[in-house]
This record gives sequence, structure tokens and C-alpha cells, in this order.
Amino acid sequence: MQDKNWLLAVILLFGVFFYLFICFAIDAQKILDVATELRGKAPSSKQPYHLVLIEQEQSHPYWQMVEKGALEAARQYGMEIEFNGPVRFSMEEQIKMLEKAIAAKVDGIIVQGLNDSKFSPVINRAIEKGIPVLTIDTDAPNSKRLTYVGTDNFEAGKQLGYAVVKATGGKGKIGVIIGSDTAENQILRLQGFQSIVDHYPDMTILSVKSSNISRIEAIQQAVDMLQKHPDMNIMVGTSALDGIGILQAKKSLGRNEVKIFGFDNLPEMLEAIQKGEIVATVSQKPYLMGYDSVRLLNDYLHHKSLPKEHYTQIAVMDKSNVTLE
Repeated sequence: MQDKNWLLAVILLFGVFFYLFICFAIDAQKILDVATELRGKAPSSKQPYHLVLIEQEQSHPYWQMVEKGALEAARQYGMEIEFNGPVRFSMEEQIKMLEKAIAAKVDGIIVQGLNDSKFSPVINRAIEKGIPVLTIDTDAPNSKRLTYVGTDNFEAGKQLGYAVVKATGGKGKIGVIIGSDTAENQILRLQGFQSIVDHYPDMTILSVKSSNISRIEAIQQAVDMLQKHPDMNIMVGTSALDGIGILQAKKSLGRNEVKIFGFDNLPEMLEAIQKGEIVATVSQKPYLMGYDSVRLLNDYLHHKSLPKEHYTQIAVMDKSNVTLE
């Protein structure tokens, strides 16, 4: 009997100890939550949202600015974001990375929709699996993507056309280098540019070539154009490195009469405009594209509605208003 009473006493003591331990753990968590709130952060009951941004090319200056904006927004909203992209421009690699992100069941995808017919089926697959997708820089308008964040590329092409007309009086023989002949954003910019040039009978586009998003190829294509067309006196680039490549070709051939018009606001571009080596550029807002894409995904994940398109600003910069950013 005494042994039984002793065993009951031990069990009772153990029960009291276990109860006190549970109470202590609960109180400790409450204290931690209060301390967290005092530091300005709400206690988190789940892992932060995990986003993936699939860009056109790793280490490209333009996409590095997009990354900075996206990373700043991710920090602000307490989200995790990883950046993927091919080492060298490859639409097929981007699609593989999109499929990989879907398989990983991430919480959100931001992707450049380079070719609507190729990207739309994969984007739709992500949406059907409950993964929200935003397109950035280049849209896939026929997909089920939530929204597009970036430049109105047709309008940007028109602004480039207006800049050329203003600087040349609507006269000249033109060579155009586009970043890719398969990327929707580049095609739209070219179409917008042509829609303006077509109104001026003394302006003629002699040649259109692709740089494949490469400075070296932009140089090579520009050299080829200028050698084949000695009367070409205007050259236009529609992606970030095209104008810089054209400038190097112009210098190497001594074609000082050629007026150059570019795209984007990379430091080299802005310095060349200040020096009078490039006439003008259409400046996009890649930092804002990155920031707003993450901000809008955060809105969606918190049950807010999104616009069908979210166009970021563009501006024509020439010697009269250029500033080094």
C-alpha cells in the first residue's frame, strides 16, 4: 500500500511539473511576441512568402536594376525572393526555369514573358496550380497572368520615333538594331517606331538587325550596316546595350555624321549623351518595375485586386535634361 501511495505521489508531482512547464513555455512565447511588437514587427505564425523572379539574362546591367527594386520591396514586405535567369540570353532556358519554379510550388512568380505563344501555356499551368504569376518588362497578354508590370513598349517606340524626327527634321536614312527579333517587347518598340517614321516620306529604314541582347553583336551588326549603307546617317537601338554598341561601331569606322538614338538609362548611355556622342535615349524605370512587381504580388497575396496592366514611366532624355543617375 505504501509503495502504491508513493507511486501516486510521484505521478502527481510529475503532472504538476509538466503543467508548470507548459505554462512557462506559453508565457515565454507571449513575452517574445510582445518584445517583437515593441520592435515594430508583428509576430509571425508562418514562413515568409517565397517569390521567384525569372529575368532575361544574369548580370545584365538593366536586370541588376530590376533586382535592386525587387529586393528592396521584398525586404519591406517581409518576403523572400530569388533571382534566376540564363547566363546568356535563351528563351528556352527561361521557360525551363519557369517550369522549375512551378514544380517547387513557390508562392509567386515574376517572369519576363518574351514570347506570348510559348510562355502563355506555362504561365497558365502555374495559375491553374494556384501560383500567382506577374509578367515584367515584356507581357504575355493572352495568358492568365495577373498583371503586367513595365513599359508600354509600343508607346516607348513611338517616343523614340518622335525623338528622331525632332532631332533630324524628319529626314534621313535609318538603321535599327533591336535586342531580339522574337521578344514581344522589342517587336512592339520597333512597330511603335515605324508607326511614326512612316508619316515622313523623307525618312527611310534601310535595315533592321538583332543584337541578341549582346553588346558585341550590336557592334558587329552596326559595323555591317554602316559598311553596306554608306548613306545611312541615323542609327537606332531598342535595347539597353544597342546604343552603346552602335557608338563603338561609329567610332571604329570614323562615321561621325551618324546620329545615334538609344534605349534605357545605363550610365554609359547617359555619359555619351552628355558628351554629345548619342543624341537621345528613351529612359525606362527598371528599379520601379522590380519594386512594383513585388509590391503588387504582396497586395494579391493579401487579397487585394490588381489592375490588368501597371505601366511604369518612360521619358526621353537628351542633352537638355540628362542627369547621371
